Amino acid sequence: MKNLAILTVLTAIAATSVLHAEAIPASAAGVWTQFSSGKELVLVPRIKLQPNVGVSYGTSLGGTAGYGSSTRTTIVTEPVQMQVSRSMTLEVEQDGRFKWRIVKRHAETESCSMTTTQMKQGRLTHEGGKASFAVEDGTESFVSSCGREGSSQLARTSEQYVVQLSGGRLVLQSGATRWTFLRS
Repeated sequence: MKNLAILTVLTAIAATSVLHAEAIPASAAGVWTQFSSGKELVLVPRIKLQPNVGVSYGTSLGGTAGYGSSTRTTIVTEPVQMQVSRSMTLEVEQDGRFKWRIVKRHAETESCSMTTTQMKQGRLTHEGGKASFAVEDGTESFVSSCGREGSSQLARTSEQYVVQLSGGRLVLQSGATRWTFLRS
């Protein structure tokens, strides 16, 4: 019974927040594009030797392996600042539905490049100078020029940006991120 009461309250709060969100301005509907190049943090896998403090097997710096070795080899994913080329297409319908395509390209190794593509779909609302993108569906895929590829579903999420709309320019800003889109 307690869970049902909590669910009822949460449903009422969600419905209230949706009712108070404003429809997008009619001038925001259309196709918007953005192109940029600059330094961005990119998650990169790295092989690292780490101290072997547990009871697992490891590799010593002398090249031997076995129980009690002083180090172990692990693969970690860490953010690295890299030069990234980014292009985005944002399609906004009159009813607030959106499709957002984001393509990023960066070096993977000295001889390979990586292209990551995100496709997001959902509903856009506007309230108090902020745009909220409720991502309801989406995919992320990657293709390496050296032959690797993969894809996965994106989680449902919400992204919020301070929005400025004037003439043929749409500016989305969140923290240090600032993207300027031009009407296509």
